[in-house]
Amino acid sequence: MPQNRDAYTRYKLIDMRLRKRPYPRLEELMKFVSANLDRQVSKRTMQLDLQEMRYNQSLNFNAPIAFSKKEHTYRYTDENYSIHNLPVSADELHGLDFAISILDQFKHLPAIKEFEEAIHKIASTVKLNKEARGESDHIQLDKPFIIKGIEFVEPILKAISERKVLKFSYQRHGSDTVSQNLLEPYLIRESKNFWYVIGNGISKKDHKILTFALDRILDLQLTNQTFSDDKIDRKNFYKNVLGVTVGGGAPEKVLLSFSPQQGNYIKTIPLHLSQTIIKDTKTELRISLELVINTELKMQLLSYGDKVKVLKPQKLAEELKESATRIVRLYEE
Repeated sequence: MPQNRDAYTRYKLIDMRLRKRPYPRLEELMKFVSANLDRQVSKRTMQLDLQEMRYNQSLNFNAPIAFSKKEHTYRYTDENYSIHNLPVSADELHGLDFAISILDQFKHLPAIKEFEEAIHKIASTVKLNKEARGESDHIQLDKPFIIKGIEFVEPILKAISERKVLKFSYQRHGSDTVSQNLLEPYLIRESKNFWYVIGNGISKKDHKILTFALDRILDLQLTNQTFSDDKIDRKNFYKNVLGVTVGGGAPEKVLLSFSPQQGNYIKTIPLHLSQTIIKDTKTELRISLELVINTELKMQLLSYGDKVKVLKPQKLAEELKESATRIVRLYEE
């Protein structure tokens, strides 16, 4: 790919001019490109651009540009050539297919929805290219459910940017009570396809840092009330947290022992950035983590079943042992 968008714009203009008669001299090519860019392009830049289009392997144009010593003009030796007609390689096609699949996961986000038509056009082109190659769909991702509350992302981002207090009604899971909240919003966090807003709850007497799930917000509006400084370090707020629950606890050293098979997955996809391998043998993978002990961590560890054992801290080990005992009792009844 070109080093910058401005260079690629020049390549397109050069391509356009070289395909038209009468073929241009270097000075005429400079005038054409400069006029379309509305600024002067130097002779040196033009010469380098022609060279790049001919020989730069990363561009992969391989443009058949010829110079006529007699007429001092430039042209394509292949009249049907254009940089817009370049074939897409199989690797590039698969890369586009994968990127489109990822974007499709988040198509309900306002920022993505704005480019929905363009994404659809690219997806259609990729599909036609794959069909022409005789390829079927090689990449399939789970289709997520429609994310409730995603429509609040855009106004919340606006409130964060403009430092405006949010006012909204909120109903917790399993509760019939609806609370009214005023919040200084600091950041938005996504975890396992759920979205949350974190901020200073100024409707509470003690002004706690609170987390609200967007799917539980019933209505939301930006107030005219503003706030000054954030009460948290946004960059490091979730540094030692798995999921979204921070609580009041400090990070602790968590020592885990995995079975070799499960350990292979943990090495490939680490649980957390703080993960450090302590021991790696044929019988055990032992890792260390620096994490706040929260609900998300406990649920994650329980999901591994008998493939993991908590070595430290002892309190976490006891809690998981009690949970495992309750699970066994469910099947004994």
